[in-house]
Amino acid sequence: MIKNEFLRHTLSTISYRFQKSVNFLDNDFGNYSAGKGSRTPKEIVNHMYQVLRATRLFIETERYKNDIPKKLDLNLEIDRFNSELKNIDNVLSEKDLEINYSKRLLQGPFSDILTHIGQISMLSGLNNNPIKGEDFFSANIKTGIL
Repeated sequence: MIKNEFLRHTLSTISYRFQKSVNFLDNDFGNYSAGKGSRTPKEIVNHMYQVLRATRLFIETERYKNDIPKKLDLNLEIDRFNSELKNIDNVLSEKDLEINYSKRLLQGPFSDILTHIGQISMLSGLNNNPIKGEDFFSANIKTGIL
């Protein structure tokens, strides 16, 4: 049995959807703005990294540490986020979490990140680069492969 299988599958789903949303973007898209007060794609990915890193550190130490990460260009933000997905998957592969703890991770940080992936996809469409639709129910997503 895989430790934290449902959470780890959620991370694999996040990774799959994230890659789909950023696969065909150029670095200039990182500064695209939908208007005053909205985050740019690179700011969104930076925030997603911050959420995921804070979550991993909390799982590891049971202390909340929410450092503001340095802002990078879009491609580096994407790389850093992908690396952090692997880091948290590794932690979840080793540490047993209670079901109520797992539910809170799903309802909080993991759902937040999925929402932001939708924002990136929407911004990509507004920038004349729509994301191709897909039947995600049938997607070949494997647990623990990041």
